Amino acid sequence: MNKFISFRKGNNSTFNTIDVIDYLIDAVILGYTRFSHMDDLRNDPGYSKIKSSDSPSEKVCRDLLKFLPEITKDELRYFNKKILEIQAKNEQPREVMLDFDDTVCTVFGDQEGSACGYNPRYKGRPSFKEKVGIISNTDELLNVTLEAGTHHSNYNFLEFLESCIETLPDTWYLKRIRADRGFFDQKNFEYCEDHGYEYIIKAKMQKGVQKIVNYVNEHPEDYPWTSINKIISVTEITVPLMSWSKARRFVLIKKSLPKTNKKGQMIFDEFTYDYQAIITNVDYLTAEEIFYDYNQRCNVENKIDELKQGFSFDQNSQINHKCNELFLLIKMIAYNLHNWFKRSFLPEDLHHHEITTIRRIFYKVAGNIVGNGWYRHIRFAPNKLLKRIIPFIRNKLSIFRKQVVLT
Repeated sequence: MNKFISFRKGNNSTFNTIDVIDYLIDAVILGYTRFSHMDDLRNDPGYSKIKSSDSPSEKVCRDLLKFLPEITKDELRYFNKKILEIQAKNEQPREVMLDFDDTVCTVFGDQEGSACGYNPRYKGRPSFKEKVGIISNTDELLNVTLEAGTHHSNYNFLEFLESCIETLPDTWYLKRIRADRGFFDQKNFEYCEDHGYEYIIKAKMQKGVQKIVNYVNEHPEDYPWTSINKIISVTEITVPLMSWSKARRFVLIKKSLPKTNKKGQMIFDEFTYDYQAIITNVDYLTAEEIFYDYNQRCNVENKIDELKQGFSFDQNSQINHKCNELFLLIKMIAYNLHNWFKRSFLPEDLHHHEITTIRRIFYKVAGNIVGNGWYRHIRFAPNKLLKRIIPFIRNKLSIFRKQVVLT
């Protein structure tokens, strides 16, 4: 990391810039994401023995974020890119699909850059919007932004999309993007079409789209509904909206819901219908397959929950916006390092576990550090799971070392 971060602390500093960032990454992975809790890790005798050195105090960590220049944000993003490139060198080339979403992060102070926008949980409170781009299935995080709470999901999206594409290693090929209705915009469609990317994006149920739904229902012989299950049916139509330059494929979803009477009781003999629409340029998948493919995008919402609950992406406690964004980018690096370790060195049946579970069963298990030098090791109490995990990790590390030497 030393060659990627340009800022240097004074010669009389006990901890240099990289030492502090390295400690912040460890603290985030181990769950000490509040600055007030970081001294608990610093005072942990087992952690101190493993690191073979002292650790910075939480004040040193906060002060570093204040002193770091704006350019460090670009340097941290570039460092994240280099991490993914190292990962890519040790695996086969692959096609990737990118899932995009954003989330509201409420603040409880006077944080710079926050604003009172749409906040479903704490109405009227200021917040940030965090936009994320995640690789589907393998869950690598390509980029994250910290924006004012008033920003729409589509705010500077093409710039964000390009930054995610630039972060991809050369052997990872972008095949498709998937996004929610907040990214429903002709400019996004045209960008993907011009660059040869597939897209599956949910449509806003605006007047033009509603007219399409009405037209399909008026011509059932031309656009028959295909049942997927007892309550969901799909059909498709290729048509332009009034402001569009050309026609595009719409996959329409109809969900049947029982009506309710004045008392709120369901009437199962009568139904009402809820409609959704997906816009796509993928022409080799059926409407049903497009529906199922888009539903896989919902995993990005689960990952956002993990980012917020496991890595505290929603905690932006510093007054200065730059400090909050820098710490957010450090959390992104910590997340990707953990994700890489989990998928590369842990048994496959643990790959689906979130960070809170991995901490409980592996990262934060009590043990004694014994021995010195090459004979120093960790001694655990009898544990069937660790007895299986540790030999597996040793074998994976041995293979990894050979790959690194060969490359």
